[in-house]
Amino acid sequence: MIMNKQIVVTDWIKEKPQLGSFLKLTLSSDERRILRGKRLTDCDQEIILLLPRKGKLNDGDILLTNESNFYVEIIAKKENLIEISSNSKIELIRIAYHLGNRHVEVEIKEDTILTKDDYVIENMLKNFNVDIVNTQKKFFPERGAHSHE
Repeated sequence: MIMNKQIVVTDWIKEKPQLGSFLKLTLSSDERRILRGKRLTDCDQEIILLLPRKGKLNDGDILLTNESNFYVEIIAKKENLIEISSNSKIELIRIAYHLGNRHVEVEIKEDTILTKDDYVIENMLKNFNVDIVNTQKKFFPERGAHSHE
């Protein structure tokens, strides 16, 4: 659905409306942090993000536009990741320490750590007793300790 009028995204809304038209905007974890600027939706419609600086875009967020009954839905993009696992919890803790020491973004799950695919990090991980699997998944990195999101 392409509109000729400039679509400006202005805010988040709490619940998905039952009626209206929706544009899908698929973004990586890095792109979901940027709340201002031009973007192309999945159907190549140009939109302008002018969101309040109060957090980041999340998978499934519904955004209000300057057009009545016209919304944008955020979709988290699948990214190339390294999935790290081990039978040893202490080994996973060591990995988390070393990744944090390098300021590498991670998503921490019960038995795995996910990080963006990077050959330098992958080579470092080979020095530990961990299993490494390259995968494609949606990435939701941990917020930093000093985050204001």
